[in-house]
Amino acid sequence: MTSNDDRTDRIESEAIEWLAMQAAGPLDPADALVFESWLRRGPRHRAAYENMRRTWDALAVLQQEPGDLLRHTADFHENGLHGKPRLASASASASASVSPTRRWLAPAFAIAACLLLLIGLTTFWTGNPVIALVADHRTAPGEIRRITLPDGSRLDLGPASAVRLHFSTVERRVELLGGSAYFSTVPAAAAADRPFIVDTGRLSARALGTQFLVERLADSDSVAVVEHSVAVTRSDGDHRMTVLSSGQALRYRRDRRSEPAMVNVDPLEIAPWRGGNLVFHQVPLRDVVAELNRYRRSRILLANDHLSARVVSGVFRIGDPDGALKVIAQELGLQVVTLPFIVVVHS
Repeated sequence: MTSNDDRTDRIESEAIEWLAMQAAGPLDPADALVFESWLRRGPRHRAAYENMRRTWDALAVLQQEPGDLLRHTADFHENGLHGKPRLASASASASASVSPTRRWLAPAFAIAACLLLLIGLTTFWTGNPVIALVADHRTAPGEIRRITLPDGSRLDLGPASAVRLHFSTVERRVELLGGSAYFSTVPAAAAADRPFIVDTGRLSARALGTQFLVERLADSDSVAVVEHSVAVTRSDGDHRMTVLSSGQALRYRRDRRSEPAMVNVDPLEIAPWRGGNLVFHQVPLRDVVAELNRYRRSRILLANDHLSARVVSGVFRIGDPDGALKVIAQELGLQVVTLPFIVVVHS
């Protein structure tokens, strides 16, 4: 006798198979009739297919650059998680089978569908699996950790961040794999004259003092100095060195070929997340969204590119990123729609 759980598993497997076949191309008329018949076998069939379809659609959106998502937003907003799929009606025998021309494709596409779901969900909840394998220390979205390094230096690791350590008798090197890292270093004289260096892949920061912030984000690498000075060298290009003093920051945008931008900053406002705050002063909305995404499991997306340049100012608590987004949307006159795995902001 088949248990209820076994039957549910079978229905979900069949739903994935149908979804995979549809992803391969439009169903031929015979398969379309069989699909309609399968949906009408019971409410669990339709519910399983609809849930799988919505998860597939949500993950597919995340594989693209944020663009015009209003069509997806309207569909989810209108139907909700359990809305009925819009399918053409047809009649067929409930015992009909999938046509031979497509049957051999189903297992391959079903496996692809499962892999897409697995990779997508793993990335949402645990971060980049490659970084997870090589990192010595890492944090989840919204998590902040204080770490004592082998030489006694202190590292405050920001949310969704990871580092790899390369300490030797010659140097103390930290590879920032992603995110934000605030360093309070032990001077070289107290560490057998070994230099303290932080690499981001684009920039190399050598400590000439004690406290500084290094970030490796999706679109930029940066260094900001709180105390004393840091020598920053570009890892690509001409390897020119720039020495930053307290209250100076250097930012290198990856999507531009311009020179790194040096700005003056208030040392008290560097890495405000260490004090539990997010601080934005005339910051483009695209950068605000990128920062908020580091504190959430699901992803915020802008529905239209023209929203990216809208400017945000304010101070928010890191423990309530959803509240921050709500306030920002209200101030800018924008709408927020929550979907499975994503939140869409649109005008």
